Amino acid sequence: MKTEILPKVGAKLGIKNIHATPQIEKVKISVGVGKIARKSSSSNAMDETILEKISKNIATITNQKPRTHLSKKSISNFKLREGMAIGLSVTLRGKRGIDFVNKLVNIALPRVRDFRGISLKSFDRNGNYSLGLKDFTVFPEVKPEDSDFTHGIEITICTTTNSDLEAQELLTQLGFPFQKDTTKADAEAEQKKKIEEAAKEAAKEAAKTAVPLKEETEKPAEEKKTDDPEDENSKNEESK
Repeated sequence: MKTEILPKVGAKLGIKNIHATPQIEKVKISVGVGKIARKSSSSNAMDETILEKISKNIATITNQKPRTHLSKKSISNFKLREGMAIGLSVTLRGKRGIDFVNKLVNIALPRVRDFRGISLKSFDRNGNYSLGLKDFTVFPEVKPEDSDFTHGIEITICTTTNSDLEAQELLTQLGFPFQKDTTKADAEAEQKKKIEEAAKEAAKEAAKTAVPLKEETEKPAEEKKTDDPEDENSKNEESK
């Protein structure tokens, strides 16, 4: 990474010192288990076997045992008791974090069904990027036939920069398939459509005003053709 990607990022951003270029600080993987591990919708008890399976899945993907997060207080509306497990998380740093990012970009994301790129709107304005996957079986370490149920995972990539543009450039060089920003193109197309509609309305108004003028110009010619019937009778008598 230091010899291939960081020099490219520094050249794009105009940073000469390689130590000043943005880098990946840590990668955090988390799973919420509030609804999944509950024995029933009306029960507050947690199913320990499901918690163990989720923990095993995360450990298989990250090669690191996850930490269990417990609730700090009881909330009756959420059927939550103090000390109940509400989530699992793993923090990867250094080489482990970079290896996980490479696996995510090159193997996991291409296996997502109907994948059309990741959004550019998931930066948190501090140089960190969050990505959610609905199915954890896209990772190669997991066999779908061995899993009894599916669950999603949340991935947060923390960088050493506070700028979203610098973080985006770093992730782009790492191979993240971002969606194209079509906001400018959409705005231009919408403005062009409004101009065309205004031109059509102006043409319709011009056509409406032109029709009465044409009728007024045709009326005198018709009056000249149709003379009074008394004049015609007098002319016929004189000829006789």
